Amino acid sequence: MADFEFESNPESEWDDSWETVWSEHDWEIYLANEDHQVRRYQKLYNKLALNQNRLDEVARFMGWDTNADPQDQETANSGIEAISDQPYTLHKHPLYIASNALHNWLTEKWSQHISLCSEQISPVSALKIQKTISSSEHYGLLAVTALDLGDYALAIACLKRGLSQINGLLFQLNELEKKNIPPLNAYSKHAKIRLFDIREIWLRVTSDCRTAIARRFEEE
Repeated sequence: MADFEFESNPESEWDDSWETVWSEHDWEIYLANEDHQVRRYQKLYNKLALNQNRLDEVARFMGWDTNADPQDQETANSGIEAISDQPYTLHKHPLYIASNALHNWLTEKWSQHISLCSEQISPVSALKIQKTISSSEHYGLLAVTALDLGDYALAIACLKRGLSQINGLLFQLNELEKKNIPPLNAYSKHAKIRLFDIREIWLRVTSDCRTAIARRFEEE
């Protein structure tokens, strides 16, 4: 799948060992650039939130679509400080960027909205929802790590656990809506859109992983 290519190192692109010695400053610049990519994804997503094809459109503007216009590829790299001969890290993986950006929104907005009605919902209930968001994000990161190792079965197992957390969060939001608290209803409405999109991304990656596993068996 072009939008969230699950192989971290296509065609052994990063097989050569990383021999260049970087200073802490070099790595700080590198990590700042990767953080920029996460923020860029979140900004593009927010702008295209009402577009039914938002996932594919955001991927195109991020430069992940192999069929994208070269001008889009150039735009995707705009505002990023250039570092020659960059190493590969998981921060560059489209799945990491997308999952991180969407989960960041869930966490940041939850904190903002809950502060507007802290007297109407118990700290325990608020913490349970935050814990579910964190668990979902955790399994998403583990899945990216498994993909980088080339263990597609492990990636599927991690994504299945993450999907279970997403389903749990959707249930929690439905229960929250019964309290009819305006700030939380507003959060729930927009959070559900992002949760369904995280689920869609993970299901696409899971499907690609199953295809890759089947192809390996055929080759053997």
